[in-house]
Amino acid sequence: MIRKRQWHVRSKWKRHLGLIGQRKLRRHIPPTSLLSRKTLRAYLKRYSVVYVKPVYGSFGNHIMKLSRNVRGRGYVVRREQRVQAVPVKRVERVVFRHARSRAFLIQKGIPLLHLGGHPVDYRLMLLKPFRDWRIMGVMGKVASGARIVTNYNHGGRAIRFRESLRRAGFTAKQIDAVYAEMRRVGLLAARQFGSRHKHCRRLGIDFAIDTNRRVWIIEVNTNPFYELFRHHEDRSLYRRIHKIMRHIGKSQLNR
Repeated sequence: MIRKRQWHVRSKWKRHLGLIGQRKLRRHIPPTSLLSRKTLRAYLKRYSVVYVKPVYGSFGNHIMKLSRNVRGRGYVVRREQRVQAVPVKRVERVVFRHARSRAFLIQKGIPLLHLGGHPVDYRLMLLKPFRDWRIMGVMGKVASGARIVTNYNHGGRAIRFRESLRRAGFTAKQIDAVYAEMRRVGLLAARQFGSRHKHCRRLGIDFAIDTNRRVWIIEVNTNPFYELFRHHEDRSLYRRIHKIMRHIGKSQLNR
């Protein structure tokens, strides 16, 4: 039996490193670094929006979004539903008071697709029941209220992939093209990640689609939550995912 620490990669930084070795994937991964005073200054200088995320964390907890004020006099800082205006000279203090002694990442913000004023991203589910990775399906997640994350435990709700893109103004042909690209990049990511972490057999890849219809990998999850697939148009998909998860679990301990 394979212990959980062998198949579940808890560190977001290790997951990031597990992908960027593939040249074809790099153009789909936002610039990402470990948080330090040096990287914070560099990212704020270079990008108008950045995210600060815990290296060890899940469910979208403790994520911070920093957006440059349009008047150039400071930043708008968002944490869950809390919003505050922060002058330039106080940004570092606010960020590192939030991080405390914990390890964090900093990542360039992608201009996400919005529905009704709320950001939406997508979970592509891939499983490896035997030798090859299998794409199970994709579902969207829409943030609620003023939240910056789409996770279920922060009030996010499931939305079907094609429905979300139709509502965003995509044509049927454009939807097919985005889905094909997401599948291509997802399989490439799974194979690359699996070559670094051979015991990983389950992946939930969180994708963003930007305002130019470009596909981005926000992060990968090695112990993915799949409850949102209960809402997929294929009513049997959730049961198939659950069945394969149980099959994989016969050789992988959950502790």
